[in-house]
Amino acid sequence: MHLIEKATVQAFHRSRLNGSTIQALGYRSQESQTRRFQVLLQLGDFSHCSVLDLGCGFGDLKAFLDQHYKDFVYLGVDFLKEFIDGAQLHYGELANTQFFQADFLTVGLPEVDIVIASGSLNYRSENALHPWQSISRMWEAANKGVVFNLLDAAQFESDEVLRAYDQNEVLNFCRQLDPATEIISGYLPDDFTVLMRK
Repeated sequence: MHLIEKATVQAFHRSRLNGSTIQALGYRSQESQTRRFQVLLQLGDFSHCSVLDLGCGFGDLKAFLDQHYKDFVYLGVDFLKEFIDGAQLHYGELANTQFFQADFLTVGLPEVDIVIASGSLNYRSENALHPWQSISRMWEAANKGVVFNLLDAAQFESDEVLRAYDQNEVLNFCRQLDPATEIISGYLPDDFTVLMRK
């Protein structure tokens, strides 16, 4: 993504910061965030793993994972300062938890067990290779698996900020990396989740 595209994404979220935290993150409701999080868990057991959350927002996934798993290390990354400040405020004191303000599209990713991207690959870019490059980098950083969700082009019309994806196109690409890649849909009308394991 180039600078104008990144500025557009930042403006999209900052314009919503005076509303609820759910609105600021771009979710329609708390329920839609929770449903996305629930599907992420189908990757497998996160206990005793290091987890990298790309586009972590306010860090809500950390609290959600704490309800299901123990003894995992959580690293949250987001390029919006306001999100990282909020994440630090709410969850920064928790054990084995760190938040970093950075653009995960350009910085080196640490080697971890599991890489997650919930909603953070849905932004439009003029670079046609952007999604595939991002997925490849996530795969390279993960020792055990990658899980991410995307907007479904069959149900969601891309706009000036958000891009939706064809499920088959995504599946075909991901199966070049993991032939057993799975797609889960049906939990929300316009979203699907991709699970890749090593």
